[in-house]
Amino acid sequence: MTSENFAIPQFELDAFVDVNDKEKAHKWFLEFESLSKTTMPQTKGYEIKGKQVILRENRHCIHSNKVKEKQGSRVTKHPQSFRARNINCNASIHLRLEKWRLESLDHPLEVNIRYTHNHVIESAESLSFRRVKEEVRERYLELFKDGHSPASAMYSYEDELHLSTKNDQELLELLADRGINPDYGYIFRLFQEFRKNTLGDRNGKKMFERLAQVVEDYNSSGNGRAVLQEYDAQIGKAFILCIVTGMMCRVHEQIPQAGELCYVDASASFEPLNTSITLLYTSCAVGALPLGLLITSDEFEVTLEKAVII
Repeated sequence: MTSENFAIPQFELDAFVDVNDKEKAHKWFLEFESLSKTTMPQTKGYEIKGKQVILRENRHCIHSNKVKEKQGSRVTKHPQSFRARNINCNASIHLRLEKWRLESLDHPLEVNIRYTHNHVIESAESLSFRRVKEEVRERYLELFKDGHSPASAMYSYEDELHLSTKNDQELLELLADRGINPDYGYIFRLFQEFRKNTLGDRNGKKMFERLAQVVEDYNSSGNGRAVLQEYDAQIGKAFILCIVTGMMCRVHEQIPQAGELCYVDASASFEPLNTSITLLYTSCAVGALPLGLLITSDEFEVTLEKAVII
């Protein structure tokens, strides 16, 4: 960053804004945060009594002790780290919207800004505490819908940032800004939330409904065949998913050894549900060719026998 980026502008401003309801006031404040590259959580919300006051709230810089007090006694994970959030910054903003001003003023929202930060606003450390923007959150949800994992979504998104920037300086600023480039912890928690909302709890009804739909779509695509048996612990029914891809179908049709020779490659799984993966192969002049894939909730003989039959 250039030397002028390290200046700490300080001023106090009392102004009125052309905003006439709570929703627009919230939108105006988010734009203020975005343009100023600051994060200012609410530290005090006043109880609205009567009908004269529509909105009144105090907000302080995220590096303020007021924010720490509001959030309560959280344990600092790395007390010896130089990357501290609470540095007693005094910057604040007060918003007030009163009903009588809606009729008498063109700019009814009162804004009192105390822009007295004690830290560099655009330093990498300050930017790393920013609140993730809503449009960034929505972009990650789109990547998850496309089938990305947290890690692959992060790599894909950062590639987009690299392609969108004009020079290295701009790229460094974007990568340092958590509002635009969130950390992996945030991405992973967002993925967990997305997966729970989409599939429900693991081994839950919603998850199997989604899987049944995926199997139906796969069979309709003509690219292969799949058969699903849902898991039911109450009656002792194992989870079984059998997949024969288009290539595997051609091996069954074109390779004579497929009906005579078959060997098994079974291995443990590392995914969260701890399912077992079994691959069926045959041999020919070019080497091993796949015949099918079995995914089961256990490796009992009766489960594997049924998986092969269905």
